Amino acid sequence: MESETDESLITFMGFHEEERETAESAAGELYRRYSRKMTAWCAKNFLLYRQDHEDLVKRTFKKALSGARAFSPRLAAQANADAKTKHIKFWLYCILKNTCLDARRSERLEREQRSGADVETVEMITLDPPEADSGESPTIRRVELVHQFAVGLNDRDQAILYNTMQFRGTGQVIMPKSILDDLCAELGMTRISLRTKRCRLLQDLRQFILENE
Repeated sequence: MESETDESLITFMGFHEEERETAESAAGELYRRYSRKMTAWCAKNFLLYRQDHEDLVKRTFKKALSGARAFSPRLAAQANADAKTKHIKFWLYCILKNTCLDARRSERLEREQRSGADVETVEMITLDPPEADSGESPTIRRVELVHQFAVGLNDRDQAILYNTMQFRGTGQVIMPKSILDDLCAELGMTRISLRTKRCRLLQDLRQFILENE
């Protein structure tokens, strides 16, 4: 299978019901080619606690194996081999993204049931008032206030705030250029406008907590 093109591998995968061994061998070769980068992308973009990113990629290829028959005809509309390869990669990453979203949603629901609050969007950020000990853990009340603030935002502002919270949990001060550029591309913003919006959201959030805690 190593000498086959990505398009050929997808074609073989499409015959999973008739030629199971061949189809699974093709899926294995496609996994070998792309799994490492897909796992890295998954780990970079989705903060998960109970589910392994590599396992999510494996799940992605199982879904791709099942969906290859329906996907294969779409490749015929692509102009050339490069376009077909890009379309295959896009398809795989779409499956992976949905798989990760399902995993994150599952974790969120589990944690909400345990704690009685939606903590996914708040637990990775330090929100201590200026006079508080920076090592102090956020109280349940503060978690509830952050959630209350977040649900009142539009989808884009929620995305900015959530990614900021994820990053601030690393203890660094400045977001790396690679992460910043990816977020800008996703939201259709410039780096300056994104930084400005991040700062404003955090200032508003801090003020909201100070006024209501």
